Amino acid sequence: MPARPNRKGADGALFFRHWLRRPLGIGAILPSSDAVARAMASDVPFDRPGAVLELGGGTGVVTRGLIDAGCPPERLIVVEREPALADILRRRFAAARVVKGDACAIGALLAELGVTQLAAVVSSLPIKWFPLASQRAVVEPCFDLLGEDGMFLQLTNALVSPLAMRSLGLDGTEVARVWSQFPPVQIWRYQRRPAMRDANRKTARNRAVCVGDRHVPGSPSPRPVSRREAP
Repeated sequence: MPARPNRKGADGALFFRHWLRRPLGIGAILPSSDAVARAMASDVPFDRPGAVLELGGGTGVVTRGLIDAGCPPERLIVVEREPALADILRRRFAAARVVKGDACAIGALLAELGVTQLAAVVSSLPIKWFPLASQRAVVEPCFDLLGEDGMFLQLTNALVSPLAMRSLGLDGTEVARVWSQFPPVQIWRYQRRPAMRDANRKTARNRAVCVGDRHVPGSPSPRPVSRREAP
């Protein structure tokens, strides 16, 4: 009887080859383990309305963990930049929406899909290596669609927050640490600071009372939103 193929071994070899080519673009030497996937999925609020967005799908370990935790694959949007990895995800999760693209263009990618609401975001991106402008390009469109009290979960092997919380107007905390992964990883949960949520609501109100560049008579004059960091 022929031996069954070792899919985890093959996935690890493929992942490692991509890491050798672009170490800062992949971040980890090996794919996430099942323990990491379970830890990530356990913190996802599936009861919130909207799609569940996964950034940096890799070989699909976290994707499988989300499905095993009860997320219907049709509810998942998985973004992966590497073509070979995106092809694997499409074969393994045919019912999910797999997007080959750059997470730094996530606003445009989600707009093309017609997505107007997210339940949660789960990220395995090597975001600690991203410059601030790229971090902002990832997280701000996500929080715009997450709504009030929405959360962004980030996997990292950094010992501190991989996101520039103060500059991005975020509150964050480490919610899990998985020692069995090599190297050990942490999961961080982020939410917008109240001041940033208030500014976002004010921006939405200002848009509602303006038609083009013309102010609607009788409505409060729109004021520019401060771009300074939240205290």
